[in-house]
Amino acid sequence: MLMYTVMKGIFTDKNNQEGLFLKGPGSDLEYCIVRPGGLTLDPPNGIINVIDGEAGSITRADVASFCLDALDTPDFPYIKKTPCISSDKGTSWVKDRSAATQGDRAAA
Repeated sequence: MLMYTVMKGIFTDKNNQEGLFLKGPGSDLEYCIVRPGGLTLDPPNGIINVIDGEAGSITRADVASFCLDALDTPDFPYIKKTPCISSDKGTSWVKDRSAATQGDRAAA
Protein backbone atom coordinates (compact mmCIF):
# COMPACT_ATOMS: atom_id res chain seq x y z
CA MET A 1 0.00 0.00 0.00
CA LEU A 2 2.81 2.41 0.90
CA MET A 3 4.44 1.81 -2.50
CA TYR A 4 1.28 2.90 -4.32
CA THR A 5 0.63 6.04 -2.25
CA VAL A 6 3.42 7.84 -0.44
CA MET A 7 6.24 6.30 -2.48
CA LYS A 8 4.48 6.40 -5.86
CA GLY A 9 6.66 9.26 -7.17
CA ILE A 10 9.85 7.55 -6.04
CA PHE A 11 8.96 4.34 -7.86
CA THR A 12 7.85 6.25 -10.97
CA ASP A 13 11.25 7.99 -11.05
CA LYS A 14 13.08 4.69 -10.47
CA ASN A 15 11.16 3.00 -13.29
CA ASN A 16 11.81 5.92 -15.65
CA GLN A 17 15.53 5.86 -14.86
CA GLU A 18 15.75 2.10 -15.37
CA GLY A 19 13.81 2.48 -18.62
CA LEU A 20 16.66 4.57 -20.02
CA PHE A 21 18.79 1.42 -19.94
CA LEU A 22 16.21 -1.29 -20.44
CA LYS A 23 14.39 0.25 -23.43
CA GLY A 24 15.96 3.64 -24.07
CA PRO A 25 19.12 5.32 -25.28
CA GLY A 26 21.31 3.45 -22.78
CA SER A 27 20.21 0.02 -23.96
CA ASP A 28 23.34 -0.41 -26.08
CA LEU A 29 25.59 0.06 -23.02
CA GLU A 30 26.81 -2.61 -20.63
CA TYR A 31 24.94 -2.12 -17.36
CA CYS A 32 23.81 -3.97 -14.27
CA ILE A 33 20.98 -2.40 -12.28
CA VAL A 34 21.38 -3.84 -8.80
CA ARG A 35 18.25 -4.12 -6.65
CA PRO A 36 19.36 -4.84 -3.09
CA GLY A 37 17.05 -5.75 -0.27
CA GLY A 38 17.02 -3.78 2.97
CA LEU A 39 20.48 -2.35 3.61
CA THR A 40 22.21 -2.96 6.93
CA LEU A 41 25.36 -1.62 8.56
CA ASP A 42 26.40 -5.08 9.73
CA PRO A 43 29.88 -6.32 8.82
CA PRO A 44 29.94 -8.06 5.44
CA ASN A 45 29.37 -11.80 5.53
CA GLY A 46 30.20 -12.47 1.88
CA ILE A 47 26.87 -14.17 1.21
CA ILE A 48 25.14 -12.65 -1.80
CA ASN A 49 22.17 -14.42 -3.31
CA VAL A 50 20.59 -13.35 -6.58
CA ILE A 51 16.92 -14.04 -6.06
CA ASP A 52 13.55 -13.84 -7.77
CA GLY A 53 10.95 -11.94 -5.83
CA GLU A 54 11.22 -9.93 -2.65
CA ALA A 55 14.74 -9.43 -1.35
CA GLY A 56 15.67 -9.73 2.31
CA SER A 57 18.43 -7.81 4.03
CA ILE A 58 22.00 -7.40 2.87
CA THR A 59 24.95 -5.42 4.18
CA ARG A 60 26.05 -2.31 2.36
CA ALA A 61 29.54 -3.79 2.07
CA ASP A 62 28.19 -6.91 0.35
CA VAL A 63 26.27 -4.73 -2.13
CA ALA A 64 29.50 -2.84 -2.86
CA SER A 65 31.30 -6.16 -3.37
CA PHE A 66 28.64 -7.27 -5.87
CA CYS A 67 28.99 -3.97 -7.75
CA LEU A 68 32.77 -4.28 -7.87
CA ASP A 69 32.42 -7.83 -9.17
CA ALA A 70 30.33 -6.41 -12.04
CA LEU A 71 33.35 -4.31 -13.00
CA ASP A 72 36.13 -6.82 -12.34
CA THR A 73 34.69 -10.22 -13.25
CA PRO A 74 35.12 -11.31 -16.86
CA ASP A 75 31.80 -12.53 -18.28
CA PHE A 76 29.86 -11.23 -15.26
CA PRO A 77 26.53 -13.07 -15.63
CA TYR A 78 24.26 -10.12 -14.82
CA ILE A 79 25.30 -7.65 -17.53
CA LYS A 80 22.17 -6.09 -19.09
CA LYS A 81 20.11 -7.49 -16.21
CA THR A 82 18.46 -6.19 -13.03
CA PRO A 83 19.29 -8.69 -10.29
CA CYS A 84 17.66 -8.54 -6.85
CA ILE A 85 20.27 -9.40 -4.27
CA SER A 86 19.91 -10.55 -0.71
CA SER A 87 22.12 -12.07 1.95
CA ASP A 88 21.52 -15.16 4.04
CA LYS A 89 18.70 -13.37 5.86
CA GLY A 90 16.00 -14.31 3.34
CA THR A 91 12.97 -12.03 3.46
CA SER A 92 13.10 -11.41 7.19
CA TRP A 93 14.46 -7.87 6.90
CA VAL A 94 13.43 -5.42 9.59
CA LYS A 95 14.27 -1.74 9.04
CA ASP A 96 17.29 -0.73 11.10
CA ARG A 97 16.27 2.40 13.02
CA SER A 98 19.32 2.55 15.27
CA ALA A 99 21.11 5.85 15.78
CA ALA A 100 23.93 4.68 13.51
CA THR A 101 21.59 4.61 10.51
CA GLN A 102 19.64 7.76 11.29
CA GLY A 103 22.42 10.37 11.20
CA ASP A 104 21.26 13.79 12.40
CA ARG A 105 17.66 12.57 12.74
CA ALA A 106 18.58 10.49 15.79
CA ALA A 107 19.35 13.65 17.78
CA ALA A 108 15.96 15.19 16.97
